[in-house]
Amino acid sequence: MSTVELKNKLKEKIEELNEDYLLEELLSIIDLESSRNEVFKIPEEHKKGLERSLKQMDAGQTISHDQVMKELRDGLAS
Repeated sequence: MSTVELKNKLKEKIEELNEDYLLEELLSIIDLESSRNEVFKIPEEHKKGLERSLKQMDAGQTISHDQVMKELRDGLAS
């Protein structure tokens, strides 16, 4: 089936729909697909946080995942 035929078939099916939830889901799918081509821009405040985190990693100011989990478990047990 060609693109034009698919679009026409989809238009017909959409015209027949009366369920708002389904129309909203279809719109969400189309919006999601359309946004894939957009460039995601990281807000400046997030960039600063990422830069700070990278500097901390370079300086060895990190703890392992296991240590974080242990601290969480210990904190929850208290």
